[in-house]
Amino acid sequence: MKIKYLLFVLFFCLMDLFLFLYFQKDLLVFRSSFWIGHFVLALLFIYLNNKLLQGKEFDIFILIFPAVGYILLFISSFLNFQKHFESEVEINENLNKYILDGEKEIIVNQSIDLNLIGAYDILSVGTPADKKNFLINFETQDLNFKIEVLQKALWDPDIEVIHYAATEINKIDENFQNIIKEENIKGNLNSLCEVYFKYCTSGLLIGEVLEFYQNKFIDFIKQKDKLNGEDSYKLLVVYNSMKKYKECDELIKRIYKNKSYNKKILDFIKNYYYNLNDYKMLKEVETWQESV
Repeated sequence: MKIKYLLFVLFFCLMDLFLFLYFQKDLLVFRSSFWIGHFVLALLFIYLNNKLLQGKEFDIFILIFPAVGYILLFISSFLNFQKHFESEVEINENLNKYILDGEKEIIVNQSIDLNLIGAYDILSVGTPADKKNFLINFETQDLNFKIEVLQKALWDPDIEVIHYAATEINKIDENFQNIIKEENIKGNLNSLCEVYFKYCTSGLLIGEVLEFYQNKFIDFIKQKDKLNGEDSYKLLVVYNSMKKYKECDELIKRIYKNKSYNKKILDFIKNYYYNLNDYKMLKEVETWQESV
């Protein structure tokens, strides 16, 4: 009976090992074929142990996991699988550090150059006169931040503050429209792509209007014979904003195939896969960065 029971346990160990070898590429994904099969085997073992073999305790079942673990450790050492099992925690820590460092840099630059805290304080607690004076004299090199502040002012209870903010936003929009008309007349493809990209990412546009100009940008940039690194980066940004993940993935594959990536593009791609919780691709992109 003991021999039969040991053979029974050995059978499940071998089946678990087979699952590992066959689905090892999916080990880092929780809802993978390996983990589904692993838990099915575990439940089947408990059922058979209880019903057919009339087992009342599961001490032997507990030994399945370390037994398989020792076998996998030997295989890992023998076949040099260590890199395959690189810790996701390390990858996530590196990416989180990159994101946090970027956010800190943005916050510091805005606080120093744009008086960020003062701007929001004035719009939150300032008098209507303070707000109007601030909006009239508000100048910054960061157009996106300026639009963000002006849009916040649109929610002010004072009608004159809203009027000043709306007027400034209209001026910025009209300026974009005039530049687009001029560049269309000139027919300079690079300049057209640049102005459409700035317009799409400025924060001015929403909904169907935004989608219209995003598609215009995509149409123009695809007219280029060859995309450089900056073009690829801008196209990734627009695709991601439109939630065109299939197009994003295809473009990323072309970028990798042509080795046309730099640190800026890789940082975006890492952030892209991090937001999609695609840790498998995130880990792969980490290896690309070694060649930059």
